[in-house]
Formats: sequence, structure tokens, C-alpha cells
Amino acid sequence: MRVDVVVVGAGIAGLSVAEAMLNKGMKVCIIEAKHAGYGATGRSAGIATVQMNDTLDVRLAKKGIDIINTWRRRYNLDGILSTTGLLSIDRQGSIMKYARLFSECEVAYEVMDVREAMDRWPWLRFNVDGVDAEECIYTKDDVCMDPLVFASVFADRLKDMGVEFATGRVDIQSMMVDGEHVTLRFDNEHVVADTLVLCTGAWSKGIGRWLGYAPTTILKVPLIFFKYDIGEHDMVLPFADEINHTYWIPSRAGMLVGADYTVWDVNEAEDALGEEFRVKEGVHVDDHLLTYIKHVRELLVKRINFHVYESKVHFGPISITPDGRPIVGRVPEFKNLYILDGLRGYGLARAPALAYMLVEHILDGTDIVEELGSTRFISTNDTWLIQEG
Repeated sequence: MRVDVVVVGAGIAGLSVAEAMLNKGMKVCIIEAKHAGYGATGRSAGIATVQMNDTLDVRLAKKGIDIINTWRRRYNLDGILSTTGLLSIDRQGSIMKYARLFSECEVAYEVMDVREAMDRWPWLRFNVDGVDAEECIYTKDDVCMDPLVFASVFADRLKDMGVEFATGRVDIQSMMVDGEHVTLRFDNEHVVADTLVLCTGAWSKGIGRWLGYAPTTILKVPLIFFKYDIGEHDMVLPFADEINHTYWIPSRAGMLVGADYTVWDVNEAEDALGEEFRVKEGVHVDDHLLTYIKHVRELLVKRINFHVYESKVHFGPISITPDGRPIVGRVPEFKNLYILDGLRGYGLARAPALAYMLVEHILDGTDIVEELGSTRFISTNDTWLIQEG
């Protein structure tokens, strides 16, 4: 197969790069070992939010959500994507910090005291008195989705538009870079492209060993699903409880999806996948995991006025760089090999904007934002790269 661009990975990063290349007139092939959304994308809570911690990330997320809304119209994704907003609960000082940040980035938001929040969302509980009194900030443009359904449907839409897909049990056997072209061989087939873009997330570390370039760490992240009965209240709003360090997103399947911010270091992406456990009577669950789930449930019920019950938990991988910033750009010493990685679990919000930035860099020579550049973790003395074979 001969294409202009081959993208490895069909999570939100790879799909975003493919879509951006497609709209530049490029012929694109996506190679994915399993299925669209198999990795971090499909194992996320399913929200693209602007509620990030610094100006660059907020601007990336804001642009990313704009791109997602363009996709909604362009690819008929109305039934997949929902504009819900996100409510964050925190101390007044932290809320005002976010308000200044959102104002600087021209993000639509609303600050409210907890009494107003209780009037609007009576299913929430707040501390309304004393030195620990809480406050809220609401960003209205955040987008929710079932991430696995979104990835699958979006991949189908791109396929309909002409993107080639090689998915399911694909094992890359060799990669050759000859200066002008990249050849990937897999499952007794091969694809030749002018440009290769690695969007393999936590799996980039393994591929990076081939290249002598693997600056990311892999973390294992839990995600807990609770069934709930909201009773007479209106629908549940996505919310982040920064007091108790948890976040919760309602899913279309009638589950409340979230966790605290617990992570575990692992060596390989597969180590982060874990096994899905359903927590119910008669099913044995590891005692440490059961204690963890009970702890997170206690934090949740402190904040809500409705019942949650039967739960399940699964795990997913995220990749993170030493400075916490994504990596975007050309793999050092390779003319036509690029990477988009290190999304730190916030890929749904930032990957679309980062992909557009990368595609403009590849095709038009536009500069990558310096803080995101792919050369910032290496020096000429510690890079070992093979150009051929």
C-alpha cells in the first residue's frame, strides 16, 4: 500500500492527526494493533474540558473543543457528543485563580457560591459555613462522550471519507526509514509512506526503544463505575470535587464514572490495562482493590444526595513526560518520523489541537510551541538512533 501519511495508533491522537491530514488532501493509513480507542482513549472518563492548570493547556483544550464541535457538524456526531459543561468545587482562593486563568484565555465560565449551586443542582452537598466554606466555578462548553463509542464511530466516519485502516491483531514486524520514505511491514503486508506519525500513547515507550527515544513514563490509572438512582432530581452534571480530590462524569449507560487521582507506575503499557472487576455479592475482589473502591465511594457520597450502588472498576494507561507537557514534533535525527505523545490523561481535550499543530508543522513548516518540542529531553551525547533497517 502506498500513502502520503501512515499514523500508528487509533486513539484520540491518531484519529485527530488522520483527520487533519485528510482535510489537507493527504492519503492516510492508520495502523492499530487492536481497535479504535483501545488504549487510554477508550479507558478514560470521557470528557474534554478546559479546566486545566495553566494558560497553554487551557488554550489547547479550548481549541480542541472547538475542533471537536467542528467534527460534530462535519461528521454527524450529534448523537455521540454532548455539551454538558463541568462544575468544579474548591476553596475560594483556588476558584479565583481559575477565574483569572479562564478570563485570560477567553473561556466562558461562571463563578457561584454554594447556595446558588445548591439551588441549581440540589443533588449536590456543600460545606456552606466557616473557614472551610466552598465555592464553585462552572465552564459551560465542556464536551462529554462515551469515549470508546466515540472512537469507534469517528473511525468509521474517517474510513467513509477515505482513510485506510489496518486494525486488529496487527503486529509491526519491521520499520525502515530510507531518508525519503518510511516502510512498515506487518502481518505479511507493508505500507510505504512519505511521513510516519507515532500516536501510540503508553505504547510509545516500547516503540521508542527501537529509536533510542523514549522520554515518557507509563502510569496505571483506575476508573470506577457506579450505578445510581437520582430520584426526583434532574440529570447529573459532570463535576470535579477538588476538596476531596475526585471527579465524576455521568455516562449514557446510566453510570457515574470517575475516581480520585491515584496512579501507579508500571513498566509496560500492558501492565496498566489490568482486568475489569465487577463489585457485587458473590464475586471475589482483591482486598486492597475493594478497600480502595470503598474509600472512593465514601468520598463520593459525601458530595451527593442520591444513592449509588453496584460498581465495576477497570484500569487504563497514560503516558507522561518529565515536565508533564505533551511531546509534539519530529523524532530527533529522523527526517520524516514524528510523534504526538505524553498527553497525561487529558487527550480528549488537547489532542485535536495538538494534532492540528503537528500537521501544520509537517506540511507547512509552522513552528511547534517551544514548550512542547520533541527535542527538549535529549542531547546529542545521549541519543542513539538508527536511520536504516
